[in-house]
Amino acid sequence: MLICPVCKKKLIKENKTFRCENNHSFDCAKQGYVNLSRKQTKNHGDNALMVKARTDFLEKDYYDFMRQYVKSKANGSIYLDAGCGQGYYTKEIGTNFEHSYGIDLSKEAILHASKKDKHTQYIVGSLFDMPFLDESIDCVTSIFVPLGQDEIYRILKENGYWIVVGPGPKHCFELKEVLYDTPYENEMPEILEQYELVNQEIIQEKKMVDDVWSLLEMTPYRYKTSQAGLDRVKQLERLEVTFEFVVTVYKKYENKSKKMGN
Repeated sequence: MLICPVCKKKLIKENKTFRCENNHSFDCAKQGYVNLSRKQTKNHGDNALMVKARTDFLEKDYYDFMRQYVKSKANGSIYLDAGCGQGYYTKEIGTNFEHSYGIDLSKEAILHASKKDKHTQYIVGSLFDMPFLDESIDCVTSIFVPLGQDEIYRILKENGYWIVVGPGPKHCFELKEVLYDTPYENEMPEILEQYELVNQEIIQEKKMVDDVWSLLEMTPYRYKTSQAGLDRVKQLERLEVTFEFVVTVYKKYENKSKKMGN
C-alpha cells in the first residue's frame, strides 16, 4: 500500500518500522504515525498554535453536519483523507472502512490526529507526491485543502471515488459582513474534466457561534482583512453564521483515454 519516498518501492511494516527492498527504513513515532516526507524542514503546514486553534473550533462540531454528509457518501475498503489536518474528519469517516489513512504535511497536526485515532495510519507527507501505490485507494476525501488532482488520479483504483469539499457561495457570509464594507459570495468550484462527475450538492446550516474569533482563524479572511475589520470581530460575543459547503463527488474513469475522446 505504502511506497518508499526515496526509491518508490513498496514498504513493508516490520514491528514499528516501514522498510523497502532497498533497505530504506522509516520508524513510526510512539503515537503511531510515520514521517514519509522527503522535505525534513521544521515549518511545513500548521504549527502547534494553529493546530490548537483549529482543533478548539472543530471539536465544537459546527461542521459535523458536513462531516456526516461526506461520511454517508464514502464507502469501500481503503480510505485516504488527503490533507487530513488534525483528523477531525478522518476519524469519523474512517470508521466506514477496513483500512484508513490520513496524510498531511503538518507534523503537529499529524501528531494530534495520531493520539486521537488508532484505527487510522497517519503519515507526514506531501499531497503532491503521496507515498501510495498506483491504483490502491477506494475513496479519497479532500476537505478544504489544495487539490492535487493528478496525484489523486494515480492512487485511485478504477471506479474509485474522490469527494471534494469547499466553501459554498454563502459560507460565512455574516462574518464577511462584519469584516468588509462590500461582502462578496464565493465562486462555485470548476468541474474537473479528468474525472466523471457523480454528484455535486450544496449543503447549509445556520448556527450561533460564540467564539467568532476562532472561526475567523479558520478562514483565509484573517490574513487579508484590515485592522479595523479585525477589531470589529474582536468586539463580537456571538454571531449567527451560515455554514455552506459544496460537496463534489468524482469517479475515476474506467478508461480515461476513451472518456477523453482520444
